[in-house]
Amino acid sequence: MTHLLKIVYFFLISVVLVACGNEKIQTKSLNSLISPNYSFNQDFFYCDLNKNMSLLNLESFLSKFVSDNVNDFSNILDINILFPDKTQEVTEFVFSVRSNQNSKEVSDFVNLLEMDDFNKIASCNYAIQQLDATDLIQSESEATNDFLNVEILRCTYNPGYNFGTFRISIDRFVNAVGRLKLPYSLSYINLKKNNSFIWINSFNINNQEEFLEKNWISDDESKAIKDEFNENATCLDSKKYKSYELI
Repeated sequence: MTHLLKIVYFFLISVVLVACGNEKIQTKSLNSLISPNYSFNQDFFYCDLNKNMSLLNLESFLSKFVSDNVNDFSNILDINILFPDKTQEVTEFVFSVRSNQNSKEVSDFVNLLEMDDFNKIASCNYAIQQLDATDLIQSESEATNDFLNVEILRCTYNPGYNFGTFRISIDRFVNAVGRLKLPYSLSYINLKKNNSFIWINSFNINNQEEFLEKNWISDDESKAIKDEFNENATCLDSKKYKSYELI
């Protein structure tokens, strides 16, 4: 190979490598611009029952509170209360508040609780964050209970990954679950910091673990989707609750 041909050869290789590198950078950049179509805002208020207080005290207070104020929160989509699942003695709970870009009404809800001396029942962290959120799957099945079985996973994207890279796996998951006709809802909440998110599984049935074991977990497609999920993100913890609607 002549000296001139060597120069041309290495020049072409360099052009190809640079082009490939630029294409990867461009693809990654485009993926980072993709985000969900957020449809509501989510707040969580974490509470601990005070000493000498029980769930009966909590139920009595909230029953009257809801009766007195149910019509005062037109722009709050719903307020649920979550109790840890499979816990013998419940000492903590969570208010889950969905709103429509209306932090004032969320603040009004908190203020009304405080005005009614809810602090005598429980101590709560009322940090209003108005996290961007959406339902990726909404159950079309009628609820069979007065509560939902909820699993909340706190996850973070792996280095180099984001919602844009994750969306194909999510679409596959949504389509697969849709074929199962599972009474199930999926919510996605952006945590804004550290490239993290919350993934919430909600089931309208009690035997969801048995249903999933029979119809989903052992399926080849489910394994592939799980592998894709693990490639994109790592879930740091998982907590299960019974969720009851307040407002």
